[in-house]
Amino acid sequence: MPGGVIRRREPRGMHDRARGAMLGLAVGDALGAAVEWLHPDQITSRYGGPLRDMAASAMWELGEWTDDTAMAVELASSLADQGGYDEDDVFGRYAVWARSRPKDIGATVAAALRRSRSAAEARATAEAYHLAEGRSAGNGSLMRTVPIAIRYRADPGAIERFSRLDSSLTHHDPLAGDACAWLNLTVAALIQGRALPRSISDVALAAEAAVAADEAELATAAQEQRGYVMTTLRIAFAAAFRHDAFEPAVVYAVNLGGDADTNGAVAGALAGARFGAEAIPQRWLEPLLRKEVVSGLANRLTRS
Repeated sequence: MPGGVIRRREPRGMHDRARGAMLGLAVGDALGAAVEWLHPDQITSRYGGPLRDMAASAMWELGEWTDDTAMAVELASSLADQGGYDEDDVFGRYAVWARSRPKDIGATVAAALRRSRSAAEARATAEAYHLAEGRSAGNGSLMRTVPIAIRYRADPGAIERFSRLDSSLTHHDPLAGDACAWLNLTVAALIQGRALPRSISDVALAAEAAVAADEAELATAAQEQRGYVMTTLRIAFAAAFRHDAFEPAVVYAVNLGGDADTNGAVAGALAGARFGAEAIPQRWLEPLLRKEVVSGLANRLTRS
């Protein structure tokens, strides 16, 4: 219509899959929170088998998510409010959250955010932390950047650029940024109903190989390389693409133990983008903390 607003035609089911990515992240996070740092044998002993239902723990209430979802919500809120990625606004929200005495915050993230006054200062602090510790390829940026995939779902170049930019606020090692970019390119393709991206990069090949990897090897990595960005990425891809439904995918990731909340969050985001919000068990959604906020942010990002 002359003078009217031209809106792009969205793929069928896109909104449900976008909501699935955000809600899946929060659900996987909340489910895994109860068994964070445990060994699979400890999980079995505590629950009489694999954990399949939301459970409270000494630290987390029933359905309560951790820093993984908290940071994703801050990023999604900024993207929605600003209409796109505004580095200064994102940094400000992260910093306010980091200084609010959250129950849980990773050492790499805390080092970069708690005393920095700008994005540039956060990156300088992240570099100093990397040099002092000898590493910074943790999963603390991978867990939060999925909102970028939703907002820029039709723009792979923007996904790569902003995923790496956001990761570098707290994680100096480019491997963390590469993992964020590959996760988000994959999530965006799933949301759009497109063919999965292909690449010969080390990160992409490792994620693809994980789908057919030996289960014992992934289980060992979950315990011996806890918190490493490639461990979480590999577990998430194995979980989301080895299983034919949302629930078994997230149950698999969480019950490997180790960094179970982050492994569950990233696996949940991928599986949610693949199967949609309608596939998430209602018994997991019912107790989920601020589920209307999480779902609403996905809706806002799909209207951008």
